Amino acid sequence: MLVIVALLPIAAALVMMCKFKIAPGKAMPAAWLLTAIFAGSVWKMAIPEIMAATIQGIFKSLDIIFIISGAILLLNVLRQSGAIKTINASFSRISKDRRIQVIVIAWLFSGFVEGASGFGAAPALAAPLLAGLGFPPVIAVGTALICNTLPVPFGAVGIPAQTAMNCVAGQVAANGMEQAAFNAGMLDKMTLISGISGLFLPLFAIAFMIILNGGQRKLRSIVEIIPLALFSAAAYIIPWRLTAIYLGTELPSMTGAIVGLPLTLLMIKKGVFVPEYVWDFAAPAPAPLPENPIGNNSISPVQAWMPYLSMAVLLLILRIPALPFAGWLAQVKITLPDMFHVSGSGAVWSILNNPGLIPITIIAVISGLLWKIPAKETVATWKKTFNQVSLPAIAIAASVAVVQIMVFSTDNDAGIPGMLNCIADSTARLTGRGYLIASPFIGILGTFFAGSCTVSNILFAPLQFHTAIVLDFAPELTVALQNIGGGLGSMIRISGVIAACATVNAAGKEGKLILLNLIPAAIMALLASVLAYLL
Repeated sequence: MLVIVALLPIAAALVMMCKFKIAPGKAMPAAWLLTAIFAGSVWKMAIPEIMAATIQGIFKSLDIIFIISGAILLLNVLRQSGAIKTINASFSRISKDRRIQVIVIAWLFSGFVEGASGFGAAPALAAPLLAGLGFPPVIAVGTALICNTLPVPFGAVGIPAQTAMNCVAGQVAANGMEQAAFNAGMLDKMTLISGISGLFLPLFAIAFMIILNGGQRKLRSIVEIIPLALFSAAAYIIPWRLTAIYLGTELPSMTGAIVGLPLTLLMIKKGVFVPEYVWDFAAPAPAPLPENPIGNNSISPVQAWMPYLSMAVLLLILRIPALPFAGWLAQVKITLPDMFHVSGSGAVWSILNNPGLIPITIIAVISGLLWKIPAKETVATWKKTFNQVSLPAIAIAASVAVVQIMVFSTDNDAGIPGMLNCIADSTARLTGRGYLIASPFIGILGTFFAGSCTVSNILFAPLQFHTAIVLDFAPELTVALQNIGGGLGSMIRISGVIAACATVNAAGKEGKLILLNLIPAAIMALLASVLAYLL
């Protein structure tokens, strides 16, 4: 009964978002209210404890919200200026082979956008670009979603993975572990498991396209692109993994693309691993989507790419441990003291170390000034960004608050295990040593409903950690699988599929795409589980 009560707020939010199409910005506050009610009535937590946990959760969520705001603002500035149109045009001359276009656009370019912006921006940009090159809408969206999985845990300058580590920080300390050692172990396992399985992602996306297209020559068309698909995957994944291990969570997805994209383009230009046969769709390609130029159309490719390149360079400089900049920025802190005499309810935020402020927002502002976007349009861009951020911000704040109440429920007057403990103990008894198979699917489930790997990690990373302790698994492994599953869930997340379909005028195809993408998502999750057991 306690397990049902503990799970009910999250289950109610998932049902509201999926069944009744209620936005996360409304569903998650309702989940918070249910959590607060149950915490007070069943776990006998005092109202000051509930309020302290809630305020701490909202305070911790500001880090995530500022990153979202900066990423969306920069994307809107690029759209307003016409820079996105220039970026798109630069891809149309690379190759006529649709398989190669998938590798370059849906895999490598999308990986860079995910690392720089996150939050659904990558498939929302890659899908219309593919459609504009003549891809059928369902194939354009499907391939973009399949490829947009491995970069997701490090998307939006590392916030999903960083959020998972922050959410379990209290449990790490309570179990006598060092936070730095836990973080390093989790990143090592996550990038190893996800990297090995991710080698097949571009190939899965291409196979998806070829099988859906119909016609003859299916198997041969898949087999002959294997060398280039595997090379492009390795060219991305190797620097992606090394960056995560040695530099942290902010840069891997961008670094993978910065290294992998030029290497793959060089191979294509030299004809290495490039099939002689140029594959195209069996039926005549649909007319490209009509162009809708926005803002100044005279922006050169160098100018259009400069914000992303500047972001990558600045983030690298600001995060290198040997340089003093990170230490200087960390000195500016906002401190939340313990509230209502509740021990452990305080928090500290190094606001200038937030990449959403420095450098993303600064780059967005400077780009708008250099491209001479009129003041009226600049104000409209900021208003649009605020409107886009407001509901997700509410959802994330409420999500973190839910988790904090669950964490604080361990210290209760009812004399019963805390909410997370109840859920973890039940899951451990139900699955036993088979839990590692279920672990990535829990991450998928969270992203599928909530539409965000970050929110999935907020909801389930503490559960994954505690269950590992109960079953005597390494908690770094289950939290790594949570992140991997959270990324795989991006293939089928409701909000992402809806948004991507809207960009290519494919409304009504959402259900079909989710069902189709369930197959590669399940295969990748099972492969991750097998690799986890081998570890």
